[in-house]
Amino acid sequence: MSKFIDEYIEFLNTAKTEREAVDEIERLALNHGFKNMDDTDSLKKGDKVYKKYRDKNIFVTVIGDDIVNKGLTFALAHIDSPRLDLKPNALHTDEGISYLKTHYYGGIRKYQWLTIPLELHGVVIKKDGTKLNIKLGSKPEDPIFTISDLLPHLAHERVTKKVSDAFEGENLQIIISADADRKSKGDALKEIIAEEYGFSVEELATAELEAVPAFRAGYAGLDRSMVAAYGQDDRVCAYSALA
Repeated sequence: MSKFIDEYIEFLNTAKTEREAVDEIERLALNHGFKNMDDTDSLKKGDKVYKKYRDKNIFVTVIGDDIVNKGLTFALAHIDSPRLDLKPNALHTDEGISYLKTHYYGGIRKYQWLTIPLELHGVVIKKDGTKLNIKLGSKPEDPIFTISDLLPHLAHERVTKKVSDAFEGENLQIIISADADRKSKGDALKEIIAEEYGFSVEELATAELEAVPAFRAGYAGLDRSMVAAYGQDDRVCAYSALA
């Protein structure tokens, strides 16, 4: 069981989005002798195969020997988790601070996403069709991101509101720059994005980028009796079914 949990924690740290989960599941399947169904002309009893769908779903199976009409056995789980998606035209600047507008996905509690460190994960499709995999914030040398909030002693009006009213989805905007030189901000950001990350602001408009917590999964408690991590709903079931 300890070995299983160690591997589960490693999976959670590798797979923070559906795409990353599919990639990691495919890697694990290949390591255990499974083959891509698209590369197989015929199937027989005992064949171990998998099939991906749009890089966000994956089906892994061992072929049985009975006819389909007699039924199939499935173990199903979802690999998506609550997160913040970037809007199509996400980038905007206000009072010298540049933000990325987001739309929340899943049943998030909006107040939990304020002032925590965030990473940006996803894909950018360049004009020439090249796909860039983005995983920004996961390495120690990477910048991280956050959504600002009012200090408690300045938020006296907010504390009297309902939680659902006090924290609005439209205000979940990720700060990506606070350069004081406002005149050159737009051009400077474009240069940073192009030179360091290999795509243009225009290509950012059609990118699929997701903000996820910049926390590593790990053991919780002095007795290491629990696992604390982002995305255990429902990757705990997906990983267990896969294993």
